[in-house]
Amino acid sequence: YYITNNLRMADRKTFKFELTNKKYLTFNSKEVKTDLTRWDLGNRISLTTFAYNDFFKDYEAKEFTYDFFNDATVQHNLQVFSSNRQELVTWGNHEIKEVQAEIIPCSITSMDFFDRLVTPGLVREGGAIHKCLDEDIDGFLVSDEIHRMLLTEESDHWELYNEDERQELLFLLFKHLVLGGPVNQYDDKIDRYLEVAKALYKEFITVQKDSENKTNRTDIKSNKGIRMGR
Repeated sequence: YYITNNLRMADRKTFKFELTNKKYLTFNSKEVKTDLTRWDLGNRISLTTFAYNDFFKDYEAKEFTYDFFNDATVQHNLQVFSSNRQELVTWGNHEIKEVQAEIIPCSITSMDFFDRLVTPGLVREGGAIHKCLDEDIDGFLVSDEIHRMLLTEESDHWELYNEDERQELLFLLFKHLVLGGPVNQYDDKIDRYLEVAKALYKEFITVQKDSENKTNRTDIKSNKGIRMGR
């Protein structure tokens, strides 16, 4: 969704936000912090949780996003990465006039989702990642086939995941960890990327049994996210 400041004049409910005290134990664990530092993400990611005052529906994503970025509590507590200072800083006061919002599905319930990565020319049975000749793709120095699969349709393995699957939160987490920051120290094996992606995914969502579901299927309670930008 692309919206402008005419939403300020709309006759609609307004979402209000308040800071919560949610603790991210996995994200802040010494083990995961060590991994994030190795991948040059340690000082580039901050997690902050806000509660909001009303029920949210998908069709309200644009209004929700607009209110989020213009909320004083959010602006005073949200941390963003400063490319100039190379560190996380509090966002501060801004009047946001235009935002984007995209619904991110969170429907994957099993790490079997990544089993297809173990295929000739991509990842070996023991988890070792196949190397390739160095090349620059979208500003990333690519030296292995996993990076090529994530970044370019020219990869022989691009079609392992379709476009919808590539938009899943779990896939995006995995991709973010693999690509890392500018001085990322890439892993030679796939294992740790998957382990950290799984641990963070479990910390970000809630999985529960649906009492009304007669098939006894496990559903994800928080089954959508919003990708937001100003």
